[in-house]
Amino acid sequence: MSQVREPAFDRAVALVLRVGAFGCFFIMLAGLLSEFLIPGRIPVVIERGGVLLMLATPVVRVLVAGVLFLREKDWKYGAISFGVLGILLLGAVFGIGEH
Repeated sequence: MSQVREPAFDRAVALVLRVGAFGCFFIMLAGLLSEFLIPGRIPVVIERGGVLLMLATPVVRVLVAGVLFLREKDWKYGAISFGVLGILLLGAVFGIGEH
């Protein structure tokens, strides 16, 4: 890897985080506002969608970083990124860390 990273790399990762943060905020806000208008479970489902997006944002960020590292032919950091992604997915699937 060269000492100077491409500015497009940082912009792409920042875009993923920005879209995830704003997206989950607006989805959760829509669920909160819909509680006043719609009776039943629909608002809860909307709010859960916002929470799921909030949980998925860091995972997508690691995936995007890994792909961008591989596109820059930075094999070491690409492998590290996909290793972290594997740990995140194993933790989500098997509940590693649950007490």
